[in-house]
Amino acid sequence: MKTADRCLRFLLFTLLVAAPHRAGIAQTTSQTKRPDLDFDIFGDKEKSGAVTVVQPKGLALESVIAAEKYYVGPSDVFSVNIWSSPPLTYQLTVTPEGTLILPMVGEVHVASLTLAAAREKTLAALHRAYLRSEVTMTLVTPRPLVVFVQGQVLNPGSYTMAAYNRVDKAVEEADRPLVNQNQYQRDAVERTASRRRIIVRHTDGSLDRVDVPKFLATAEDRWDPYLREGDRIVVPVNDFDRNVIGVYGEVNAPGRIEFAEGDSVKDALRIAYGFTPHALADSVELSRQDSTGRIVERAYVDGRNVMEGKEPDIALEPGDRILVPGVVDERGDFRVVVIGEVRHPGTYPISRTTSRLSRVIATAGGFTDNASLETAEVQRHTLAPDQADLERLQSLRGGVPPDDSAYYDLETSFRLRKEVVNVDFVKLFRGRDSTEDVTLLDGDVISVPSLKKTVYVFGQVVNPGHVPFAPGQDVWYYIRKAGGATDRAREGDVKLVKAKTRQWLSPSGQTVEEGDYVWVPKDPERPFGYYLNIVAQSAAVISVALSAIAIAIQVRK
Repeated sequence: MKTADRCLRFLLFTLLVAAPHRAGIAQTTSQTKRPDLDFDIFGDKEKSGAVTVVQPKGLALESVIAAEKYYVGPSDVFSVNIWSSPPLTYQLTVTPEGTLILPMVGEVHVASLTLAAAREKTLAALHRAYLRSEVTMTLVTPRPLVVFVQGQVLNPGSYTMAAYNRVDKAVEEADRPLVNQNQYQRDAVERTASRRRIIVRHTDGSLDRVDVPKFLATAEDRWDPYLREGDRIVVPVNDFDRNVIGVYGEVNAPGRIEFAEGDSVKDALRIAYGFTPHALADSVELSRQDSTGRIVERAYVDGRNVMEGKEPDIALEPGDRILVPGVVDERGDFRVVVIGEVRHPGTYPISRTTSRLSRVIATAGGFTDNASLETAEVQRHTLAPDQADLERLQSLRGGVPPDDSAYYDLETSFRLRKEVVNVDFVKLFRGRDSTEDVTLLDGDVISVPSLKKTVYVFGQVVNPGHVPFAPGQDVWYYIRKAGGATDRAREGDVKLVKAKTRQWLSPSGQTVEEGDYVWVPKDPERPFGYYLNIVAQSAAVISVALSAIAIAIQVRK
């Protein structure tokens, strides 16, 4: 009879208690969506304008929740498993009063306990009711909770977060810019907000100091704890002109670091993410200033021993600087690119300062039969693209005459895109002139064009186009081959344009080479008024001259 009573009580509990709690779980989960976000913190699909944002189901966790660090609260969902025959499974939600209602047991208060303590307390109660069965308890869904963020943030106020979030996540949400906030407001907060002296006041009156950079460097939970209900987070102001320390040299994240009370050399090196492979860790220099900004003390420590606890750590003060020297190592991926008419185009490694052009060409297999040494060149880029504007301004500072400024700007713009190393491939590779064997630098491009086998004639000729190259012939030969000059040609101003340098030269005394260009300009068309104006001006000049002569004659009489 007692067994029947127990079964009846168990069925009533299942119908009246467990089922409503399952409904409560679904309701709680559906209400966890932030009003200013387009997705559910536990995974959901929502419309964001015309874009559908799909978040994966499940929790986005940085790591496994630490049972000793996570504090239980209302709306946490647990799975309680009783491994009897048949096994029983219940999903139970912590009530607003902070209790779990357990089958065959009753209420167990778990709020404000760590997950480890809540599990121990709950399992102890269940074991008293289920003496012969193994019982387990697992956190299934962390709860949403409300925290308050104040101080130096863009948007102070209350925020709904997931309980597995840390303090820095709430601060990040409070710093999320709104539409009506300009860049000046954002920059002002970023310049003055502390990230190492954040204070968290819990509802039980206890305080935590949050140090986000130290947490990221050490992964120690105490520097960025999990959130709890009702936490009040205060982000203080920091003076980044004075309340800073500097870590420079061979560390993985050199720069200025906000100073926090209790900082030491070890802390600073850890926040800078330790030494690089080139660091001289046994010769770390610490310099200290007085109130006037003068360096009054220098000390040298073995940084590696300090990090490993083999030597005493040194407390820091605001304004201290740490310099980690490094080993001189000039090794690098120095390389040049060879393109065009060589047997094996590609990228070739070179030394930093001793590799010669002839050696690289030999490594590339030499030239093909179709290589044009006359137009081959070595291209060099000495400036990064983001330095071009500064270089152009510096080039114009020297007082370029107004008549030359446009041309000088054009030449400077061309130079910024491609500089050419002065080398004559013909003399070097055919004439064996070693003085032309230039030293290559990292990033150089060796360009060997193909033989053109033509001279291009254009402008005022009958048939503009490519004319087969004939060694020893002058400009007029190619003009005749192009059908001769037209009636509108200005033959006195014909120019020979060199293929390699693009120089415009007078054809007199010049040798036409393969790939060159011949330009025949057009005699400009001018209206009748242009010539009439010239006649009028000439007549005026003549009239003035005649008048001057007449006056001179009269004076002599």
